[in-house]
Amino acid sequence: MVPASHHVYDFIQKNALISGVINGVINGVIGWFMFRAKEALPLTVDTISAHEKTVFSTGVMTAFMLSLILGTIAFFTFSKKAKTFPLPFPELLDRPFFFFGVRTVLFYSLFAFGTAALVALFLQKFLGTILVTPLIGAILLGIIAGIGSWFINAAVMKAMLRPE
Repeated sequence: MVPASHHVYDFIQKNALISGVINGVINGVIGWFMFRAKEALPLTVDTISAHEKTVFSTGVMTAFMLSLILGTIAFFTFSKKAKTFPLPFPELLDRPFFFFGVRTVLFYSLFAFGTAALVALFLQKFLGTILVTPLIGAILLGIIAGIGSWFINAAVMKAMLRPE
């Protein structure tokens, strides 16, 4: 198998990075508006059934929902844009959204969800409940969203170039 050119992978990384930065800033601002009324908020709490809003309870769901939405968008936009690139196997871009695209987006979205949840779990396990200011909470939420956005875009686009 001949790999796609470096130009294609540069395009993927550039678009994934732009998406990550934009979504990180947007979700950081949204986080600020959600958290600003509180004096302090926890990063995590020690029970899964807590009704208290934490940075990671918001961040885990943000990463998952962003991954579902952005992964679907990346699938359709990249399949159109990549047809202009010289690819060794352009027929890979013609795979249908149902079921190849759904399976790919769902796989990487669940990976993003699990990764964010494990980070929260390990933070709670080893550091306990940590209180942060609303500004720090918003920045951390933006970082979670930015990393999740970057990851899902790059992962879906690269998966579209790989044969099954």
